[in-house]
Amino acid sequence: MKVFFDALGCPKAIVDAERMLYFLEKEKHELVTDPEEADAVIVNSCGFIEKAKQESIDAVLQYAEIKKRKPGMKLVLSGCLTERYKTEILDLIPEIDGALGVRDPRQVVRALEKGGRNLADAGEWRDTDFAEERSLAFSGGHWAYLKISEGCSRQCAFCAIPGIRGKQRSRPTEDIVREARFLLDSGIEEIILVSEDTMSYGFDIYGRKSLLPLLETLAELPVARLRVMYLFPEEGVLDVVRFLVSRKNVAHYADIPFQHASRKILRAMLRPGDAEEYLELLAGMRRADPELRIRSSFIVGFPGETDEDFRILEDFIRRARFDRVGFFEYSHEEGTPSFALPDDVSAETVQARISALSVLQQGISRERLSELVGHELVCLSDGEIERKRNVDWLIARTEYDAPEIDGTVRVKLPAPEGRDPPSGMLRVKISAVRGFHDLEGELSGGGTA
Repeated sequence: MKVFFDALGCPKAIVDAERMLYFLEKEKHELVTDPEEADAVIVNSCGFIEKAKQESIDAVLQYAEIKKRKPGMKLVLSGCLTERYKTEILDLIPEIDGALGVRDPRQVVRALEKGGRNLADAGEWRDTDFAEERSLAFSGGHWAYLKISEGCSRQCAFCAIPGIRGKQRSRPTEDIVREARFLLDSGIEEIILVSEDTMSYGFDIYGRKSLLPLLETLAELPVARLRVMYLFPEEGVLDVVRFLVSRKNVAHYADIPFQHASRKILRAMLRPGDAEEYLELLAGMRRADPELRIRSSFIVGFPGETDEDFRILEDFIRRARFDRVGFFEYSHEEGTPSFALPDDVSAETVQARISALSVLQQGISRERLSELVGHELVCLSDGEIERKRNVDWLIARTEYDAPEIDGTVRVKLPAPEGRDPPSGMLRVKISAVRGFHDLEGELSGGGTA
C-alpha cells in the first residue's frame, strides 16, 4: 500500500512518526511524498494546545477532501490528539478509517489495515521499547532526535501532557545507548536528546535523577555533537550545565523553559522560582562558561497576569539577555489544573504583550549574535542550498542553534564547479548578522571540521 505520512507536532512526535514508519515499511508498505498518489494517508497529530489541535484537525480535513475524490483511500489519525480525545475526534471526523494514540507505535499497521472506530493501541504503554525499530525519514541528513523518556510526572497547571502521555517512564540507559549507536551507524552526527522532562530522567526506574550519568555515557560515544533539550529550572540544573560546557562534543547550549518570572504567576502555574532566583541561576551558568548560549520560553496571558506581573516578566527578559526565546499565548486547556481559573486576560492584551516582548528580545538576540562575528565556528549542514541573486548559500547551524526552532548560518559558496555541496561538520568564519536570528559566513580552513 502506498502511504503518505504527515508528521505534525513536536520533536518527540517526530520520533513517534519515524517508529511508526519503520513498522509500516517492515510490512512492505511504501512511503510516498504526494498524498494524491497515496492509497492511505496517516496524520500524526498534536493535541497539546488549541492552535496545534486546530492545525491537526485542518490537516485531517484537507485529506478528507482528497478522500472524497478517491473513496478507496484510507485515512488514519495517530498521536496526541487521538490519545487525548479518543472517540470524540472519530465522531467529529467520520472520514477517519482508523486511529491510534501514543501508547504503542507497533499498532499503526493494525490501524491502517484493519481500521475501526476504536484506538488500535488502547492497551498498555509500549512506547519506550527499542530494538533499532526506527526509520529516519523525518530527521535531518546529519541530525536526529533521541527520546530518553516518555510522559511527565510534574503537574504544571497549564500543561496537558500528563493527561495525554501519562507519568514519566524513563528508558534504561543501555537502551538509549543502543539507539544512539544505531543513529551513529546511520550517519547521524548530531544527536538531540528530548523528553517531556529531561531533568527527571531515571528517577522512576533508578530511584534518583540520572541525567548526568546518562550524558557522561553518551559523550564517550563517537558522536560529533550531543545536544540536550528541555531542562527544568530546578536544583541540579547548574551541575548539568557545567557538564555541557566541559565537553567539546556537547553543544554549549542550554534550553531551559522558565515560563514566567513573576513569583505570583509561577506559583499559580505550580512552578518554582522567581525572577531573582532565575537571574542568579543564569549568572552561575555564565560563570561556568561565558560563551554559553541560552534558550528559554515563556507563556503570556496566564490567568491572573496583571500589568505588574507583565512588567516583572519584561524586566526579567531585559536583564536575562537570552540568546533565543519563544513566547506563547496561554491556551486554556480542559483537564489541566488551570482550566478552573478564569481566562481573564484578553486576547488583545496578550498579543500586545507578546509583541512588546518580541521587539525587546529581537534587539537582545541581535546583540548576542553580533558577538560571534569574526569567530570561526563549527557548523552542521545537510547540504541544503539557497540561491539568491545568483549566489549559492549553504544552510548550516552553529552549536548554539537547535534545528527547526533557532537560527541558521548562510554560508557563501564559491562558484559551482559541478561538485555536490559540502555537508556534515564544517568550519565557518562568521562575517555578518542577518536580521534578528541568523548569521552569514564563509567556509574556513578548507571547510571540513
